[in-house]
Amino acid sequence: MKQFILVIFCCSFLSTIAQTQKSQFISYERVKLTEIEKQSLISTIQEYNAKYDECQKMVTKKLTGYNYHTDADAGIYHEVRASFSYAVALLDLGDEHYTKRAFDIIEKVISLQDTNRMSPTNGIWPYFLEEPLATKKSPPDFNWADFNGVSLLDVLMDHEEKIPKALKPKIERSLILAARSIQKRNMGPGYTNIAIMGTYVTYLTAYLLNIDDLKEYAQKRLITFYNYTLEKGGFSEYNSPTYTLLALDELERMKNHIINPASKPMIDSLYTIGWSIIAHHYHKPSGQWAGPHSRSYSSIVKPAFYGILNQASNGKIDLGVESKPLDPKVKHSIPSFLLPYFLTPQYPRTETDLFENVEPVIKGTTYLAKDYTLASANRSSLWNQRRPFIAYWGTLQNPKSLQVRFLHDFYDFSSASFYSQQKENSLLAGINFILNGGDKHISIDRIKDGKFKAKDLRLRFEFGNYLDFQNFSIPNNNFDPIKIIIDNLQFNFQLYYAFFEKLKGHWEKGSDDNCSWIDYVVYSGKESEFDLNIIQSAAFGFTFSMGTSKDKLPNVKPEVTVKENLMNVNWNGIDLMLSIKPSFLSKNL
Repeated sequence: MKQFILVIFCCSFLSTIAQTQKSQFISYERVKLTEIEKQSLISTIQEYNAKYDECQKMVTKKLTGYNYHTDADAGIYHEVRASFSYAVALLDLGDEHYTKRAFDIIEKVISLQDTNRMSPTNGIWPYFLEEPLATKKSPPDFNWADFNGVSLLDVLMDHEEKIPKALKPKIERSLILAARSIQKRNMGPGYTNIAIMGTYVTYLTAYLLNIDDLKEYAQKRLITFYNYTLEKGGFSEYNSPTYTLLALDELERMKNHIINPASKPMIDSLYTIGWSIIAHHYHKPSGQWAGPHSRSYSSIVKPAFYGILNQASNGKIDLGVESKPLDPKVKHSIPSFLLPYFLTPQYPRTETDLFENVEPVIKGTTYLAKDYTLASANRSSLWNQRRPFIAYWGTLQNPKSLQVRFLHDFYDFSSASFYSQQKENSLLAGINFILNGGDKHISIDRIKDGKFKAKDLRLRFEFGNYLDFQNFSIPNNNFDPIKIIIDNLQFNFQLYYAFFEKLKGHWEKGSDDNCSWIDYVVYSGKESEFDLNIIQSAAFGFTFSMGTSKDKLPNVKPEVTVKENLMNVNWNGIDLMLSIKPSFLSKNL
């Protein structure tokens, strides 16, 4: 701790960025945007302008529901990370009219950082001005040291000559506090995006501000992540549309700024691994990123993805979709040997991935056909960021998806676990429950003693971007086969097991403005307490297959045997074993 204090408060050290190491280990230059990039940035800035509060010198955000790491769920709040992003965008634009506003924002948001060296949250920020770390009840997000540290590095490296003299030491001190928080937390290599981002922040901070012990830490952290990733054969946050792109962004920053010959080959290799993940799971006909996804905030990819593909292929992947880059300073490049997966892919084919090679292993199966793609993970939770079962079809202009969810009071129940085995376009799946899992989040809000209260529990088959179920009739028997025809594709599924103690479920259908669904309703009524400890049987199983209207899909009943709380199922040459009694959380879910 003593050396941390000395580094932070040594004024003569903070007065200038160390120049002696820059040419040997890091390299950066002032930001220079093209006119096209500036026009794109202006569009982003205009969106921020509409939400900017001149009095508080921060960007506002309207909350309308449950959010991780926050106490509030409704109202207008002043947002820390978005304010940093706004300030950086204003500086990148280079319009002197906005320079003062940018530095006013930076000074204000820096002031919200926890600078108390005795505090467990020293070096991080709250999400909002209205929820200071000292009084908030929900868990703090230590990732904010990483995310906001990236923004401060952008300011220091790209706009050093513009920074007011009195503000510069505050920025440097804030960066060091963030870097020390990252070092103290020492997040392992399994948390992919934070492992990479934290390495970037500590590495650049160490060399910019000449902090020897932090240089050593950052290099060791990079080596650890590199070796871990090679051993696994990919990222722990596997095939994530959200976090693979975020990881690539940070790796691209590292490629641009880190020239240390002991580091650069590892960074280049990790960058190629990231693009290989995308290439092998890209479904050209629908324009979608095929599953299974470890973490995703939307089943359908955002338009920005197509802009990245266009830029990263030097215009070769031109999908005709207008989209602006999220950060014009980050310029990607797809390794040339991977371009055929985007331009001339071969269908049908099956991609098989070993996402976790330590028992119990996680395997991914992705079947890519001309008209659709179906993907699954052999084991996962049904947390709302997971996509262990996901299908896509349609066109780039009108893609559609099918996702399986288990809902507790109409929010994804993280204590529901998903297991499957897949053979091409056929899949055998089972869902069971854990006693010490999460409710809305896998770890933040764990259920206590295996008990939870609910007004509604249901298994949902959700058809994204499809709204017409008028011609579909709910089956009379819960275990009858269900067949749906959409866009000349068949979707066949059938429950083979559905027990949640003594509750008798039923099917129903519904829709909103974005999707439609077929639900197996387990319970709906007055709020009741459920105790997973005493429930002897809580599990669901279904078969699924899809294909064109001309395809002959499996039409056989699964063979099911239950013995000593274990269910064994065989269907269409596929086997699955599932515990039907709730148990404690196992690894790799």
